[in-house]
Amino acid sequence: MKKFFLLAVAAVAVLASCSKNTLDPASQKNREISFNTVSAPSTRTPLSGTVYKTTDPTFGVFCYALTSGKTWAANSSDGQAYMNKVEISYNDTDKIWEPASTYYWPLSGSLTFTGFSPFSENAKVAYDPANKALTVTNYVAAATTAAQTDLMWANTQKDLTDNQSTYTSESATSTLKGVNMVFHHALSQVLFHVKKAAGLDDYTITVNSITFNAMSTGTLTVTDDTPVWGAATTAEDYDSEGSDVVAPNNSAAFAAFGNANMMVPQSLTAANPLVANDQKFNITYSLEKSGVDLGQKTVTVALRTADVAAWEQNKKYNYNIVIDLNKIYFNPTMVDWVDADPQPTQITVQ
Repeated sequence: MKKFFLLAVAAVAVLASCSKNTLDPASQKNREISFNTVSAPSTRTPLSGTVYKTTDPTFGVFCYALTSGKTWAANSSDGQAYMNKVEISYNDTDKIWEPASTYYWPLSGSLTFTGFSPFSENAKVAYDPANKALTVTNYVAAATTAAQTDLMWANTQKDLTDNQSTYTSESATSTLKGVNMVFHHALSQVLFHVKKAAGLDDYTITVNSITFNAMSTGTLTVTDDTPVWGAATTAEDYDSEGSDVVAPNNSAAFAAFGNANMMVPQSLTAANPLVANDQKFNITYSLEKSGVDLGQKTVTVALRTADVAAWEQNKKYNYNIVIDLNKIYFNPTMVDWVDADPQPTQITVQ
C-alpha cells in the first residue's frame, strides 16, 4: 500500500570571483554558483521519478558562509547568510538553473547549501543555522488538487569549497558539474481506485464521486536532514475531482478515480466514521442492469485501516475500493390453514 518516492536535483557549483571586470568572460562564467538538472520526471503534480525536470517549479535555496577553519557540524551558528531564500529558475538559453542575481564562490572558507521546493515568496519557510533547522510553518494542503503543491526539502550540502579541477564543462552553453542536492517529498500522496466485487459482471456500477475529510495544516521542521511534522490540525473537506468512472469487473485491474491528493502527514482517527471531522471518505455510486436504473448510494468509510494508522511523509497511499452489492434472497414461509368460523352446518345423511 505504501511506496517510497525520491526526487532529486543536481546542483552545480562553479568557481568564484568577485568582479566581472577583472576576469576573462569564459573564466568568469566558470566561477558562478549555478544549478543543473540531469533528466526529466513528469511535470504534473505530484512530481515523480528521481530527478528534477527543467519545466518543473522553481525552487528556493539557503546558503551560509563559514570562514576558514570552521565546519558546519561544529560552527553552524557562525554561518553568515549568503543566499537567503533565493529563487532558482531554469535559464533555457544557457541550459542552467540559476538565481536572478549572480552569486560567486568565496575566495576562502566554505559554503553550506540547503533548499526547498516549490519556491514561493509567500511561503512561511525559514532556516535557523544555529539549530541546522529548515522550518515550513503552518503549511496548508489546498482544497483542490490543482492548487496543491508537492512540497519538498533538500539534503544539506556541507562545507563546500571552490575547486576548479573537480568541474568539467558539458558544452559551450551548459553549466559545469558540481554540488549535488537531493530533494525529498515532505507530503503524503493519497489516491483512490475502484472495481466491482466478483459475480457482478452483468451490473454496471458507475462511481460518481469520492470526497474525504482530513486535517489540512501542519508545520514541518527538518533538523540536520531529519524531517518531523507537528500534529496536523484544521479539518478540511477534499474532493478527488473525478468524472464518472465505470468500475471494472473483479477480474480486471482497479480503475483510478480522480486525481492524486497531496496531503499533510497525519495520524488517522479510529473513531466512528460518521462523526464530524473524523478522517473518512464518502463514495457515491450508481447502479444499472439491462437498462434498468437501480438508483444511487453514498457510503461513508474510515480512512484508517487495519494496515494504515497514519499518512507518513514521502509515502504514497492507494485506497483500493471493491464495491459489492447485497444479493436478493428469499425466506419462504407459509400461512397455515385456519378453520373457518362459522363452519358448515353439520350434515346428516342416511
